[in-house]
Amino acid sequence: MSTAPTRVVEEISPPTSPEQKKSARRIVNLILDGTTEVMLRLPEGEEHRLDSEELRVLLAIALARAEGQRVSVISHDVMLSPQQAAELLGVSRPMVYRFIERGDLEATRVGTHWRLSTTDVIALAERRSLLMDRVDTGFDRVTEAMLSQQKSSTAKGDAEESWRTATPEEKKRSLERVRKRTRGRRT
Repeated sequence: MSTAPTRVVEEISPPTSPEQKKSARRIVNLILDGTTEVMLRLPEGEEHRLDSEELRVLLAIALARAEGQRVSVISHDVMLSPQQAAELLGVSRPMVYRFIERGDLEATRVGTHWRLSTTDVIALAERRSLLMDRVDTGFDRVTEAMLSQQKSSTAKGDAEESWRTATPEEKKRSLERVRKRTRGRRT
C-alpha cells in the first residue's frame, strides 16, 4: 500500500479520536522544547535527521491536527487547473474564471485549458483573507459607532429630561459650569 502523495494538494484529515489529538499535542510539545531530534528511519534501517525547515512543517501540521483541523499540503512549483484552484480557494470554478477575467489571478493557456500558478492562487487567498479581516474590522467599527450613538442619544434624552425637571437654581449652576468650561477653551 503506497502512502505517497498522488495529488497536487494532499489533504490530511483531522484526528478522529481524543487519543490522536493527544498524540498530536505531544508531538508539538516535543518539537517546541527544542531538545528533540526527529529522525526518519527508512525500511533498510538508514536514518535521516530532519532539518529546521522540515521540523517547522511538521510542527505546523501537528499544531493544526492538535486543534482538530484538516491540513492541506501543497507544492508551490506546480500549475493548477481552475477546479483545483477553486477547491483551494473555497469558491466555485466559475468564480475562478471571474478572478481570471478581472485580473485577480494570472492564468496561462495550455492548449485549450487554463493553468494557474499555485503561488498566485495562494497569494489571492491571502489577499482575500486580509480583505475579509478588514471588512470584519469595518463592521465592528460601524457596530461600535451605532451603539455609541444610541447611548449618546439616550444620554441626550436624559439630559433634556433633566433640564426640564431642574429647578431654576440647578439650571443657573449648570449654565455657570458650562460658561467656565467654554471660557477656558477660548484662552
